[in-house]
Amino acid sequence: MPNTPVPAAGEAMPWPSYNRAEIMNAAHRYAQMYRGRDWSYAYLLKHGLKNAWAVAKEGLTPAQRRAEAIRAEIEFLSYKPARYDIIPAKLRLEAELSALAA
Repeated sequence: MPNTPVPAAGEAMPWPSYNRAEIMNAAHRYAQMYRGRDWSYAYLLKHGLKNAWAVAKEGLTPAQRRAEAIRAEIEFLSYKPARYDIIPAKLRLEAELSALAA
């Protein structure tokens, strides 16, 4: 939850507005992605909604989420065994991260 100041005059806190149509579309895409497995559509939609609301409440833009994913990928490269050449992958990820920052 974002750190919003509480009004001192006792008025109500502003409600955050979420794009509910986009959240439902994301949940539907999640359910469609995993259809054909042993789960029902309702079960998949439930988990899709859970994930979509978590992403919406995070308050990050898609570019910010991608930047965080790239940073995590770069960090995990250091845990690869020494036999793997991680330098090209690291350079590619850093270039993509700098392009996102620009």
